[in-house]
Amino acid sequence: MNNRLFFILNPVAGNGRAIKLWPEIAAGLKAKGISFDFAKTGHKGHAMAIAKEVAHKGYKCFISVGGDGTFHEMINGLMSANLARPPRVFILPVGTGNDFVREHRIPQWGAAWLQMLLNFQTKSHNVGQLDYYSGAQKLNRYFVNVAGLFYDGYIVRATTVQKKSVSSSFQYLLLILKYLFRYRPPTGRIRWPEGELHGAFYTANIGICRYSGGGMRFVPHAHPFGKQFAVTVARKMHPIRVLLSTPYFYNGKVAQHAKISCFETNQLSIEPLGDEEILVEADGEFLGQAPCTFSLIRDGFLLVSS
Repeated sequence: MNNRLFFILNPVAGNGRAIKLWPEIAAGLKAKGISFDFAKTGHKGHAMAIAKEVAHKGYKCFISVGGDGTFHEMINGLMSANLARPPRVFILPVGTGNDFVREHRIPQWGAAWLQMLLNFQTKSHNVGQLDYYSGAQKLNRYFVNVAGLFYDGYIVRATTVQKKSVSSSFQYLLLILKYLFRYRPPTGRIRWPEGELHGAFYTANIGICRYSGGGMRFVPHAHPFGKQFAVTVARKMHPIRVLLSTPYFYNGKVAQHAKISCFETNQLSIEPLGDEEILVEADGEFLGQAPCTFSLIRDGFLLVSS
């Protein structure tokens, strides 16, 4: 292993803030005597390709400069490279989505972030492996934060089609309000080794970390260094009841809701029981639809952390 760091920079992250800040970041790294290389992404999925290409080149640490989406792609590239050892990774948050950063209390660019990097304390972090479909094609994706199905997938697909970013829980709440009365919850079956649920569901979240949707807590029982996924499943509710339930999505008390079930498992499958699609997203990225399976990978990477 060499002592150099590799940065993957998403120039459009934070509405262009990442590329504007990069000269200052590079100068700050050099001032601390930190050796590094970097590459800029040019399109969606590019961070994944870059990470896979450089994964075996012996870098000390791989660092994404952007938001949750850039980090998600970088991890997917590294995981798909089949490394002999878990990679060391970090994130410099300058994007619109920073739920992963919120979980780990990673500061934005500045003295505190640099000090965390220089201290270089790492923790083994879990990764989720998700098999799903895009049309008739079966695909695979890794995720590090939260995967969502049913209404979550529906919302993320809508924002993807409209090319809108969601940077706060307030914006996510506005989207819920916008599409809620149009949505018709599909029926499905949710299975895990210890149990099964079937029926019409409003949402299902599979969490490694606690936060999603700009700070909402659908899986407050998640632990990124634990032994299992945290799962929250909400059964079909009238839209008015969904609106009245909004405080539960923020205050960490979703398990107290009569229509919501919370449990933990390291394996899960979700399949449709009717003709309606069950849409799936992971780390805020729209993927496709069920049937899908989830498997937990313990200690998938080493995260620079406090």
